[in-house]
Amino acid sequence: MLSFVPSKDIETIAIEFEGAATYRDAMKIDKIIQEKYADKGKFNIYAIISERQGASFEGLEESMKVNMDAWNHFHKFAVISSSHIKEKSAEIEKLLPKLEVKYFTLDEMNNAWDWIQE
Repeated sequence: MLSFVPSKDIETIAIEFEGAATYRDAMKIDKIIQEKYADKGKFNIYAIISERQGASFEGLEESMKVNMDAWNHFHKFAVISSSHIKEKSAEIEKLLPKLEVKYFTLDEMNNAWDWIQE
């Protein structure tokens, strides 16, 4: 399930995932991209990802394939999680090779914001 959380930066979409990212979740993000960011160039994603069993990015991957133009506006993707999920998010990096992805633990949330705003 996807929920939007307050962002500290106008060029950053802040989201929180619990469990698997679905196609419906991806469409919510895609709508925000189209409404707020598509005409402004690059933007960032700050994603807090819950480490529940079955966490995956299949829905996001499907959406990226459908609307690659919108997803290509990503600049930085901060992934915040209680453990290392690099392996699970490798498919995002493959789809968007120019995207800067950096991983942070839950106690590094402020560091993630600092990195996004650099």
